[in-house]
Amino acid sequence: MTADRDPAIEHLERLAAQLEAHAFQVRLSAPEDGSPTLRVINPMEPSMAEDVLASDMNDGEWWYWLSWGGRIGHASDVVTAAERIASVLYVTRR
Repeated sequence: MTADRDPAIEHLERLAAQLEAHAFQVRLSAPEDGSPTLRVINPMEPSMAEDVLASDMNDGEWWYWLSWGGRIGHASDVVTAAERIASVLYVTRR
């Protein structure tokens, strides 16, 4: 990661690419006065959406978090994090 880029954005971009590969819609938001977030939407059921954040634990370890504070997984394991998010946004059709 380069020193001039926000590491949270870089982690969220990696996660976004993984989620797009699973056919989820993603939208990265990086407000100047707040934390970057990744909006993840299930295109088959747009009401199923979640905001994801990337944050370090002040020890250099980066984690993905759901907007309500649930820890998803370590940022170095993007595949597992994407699978966990997919399981939250999965809709069973009857």
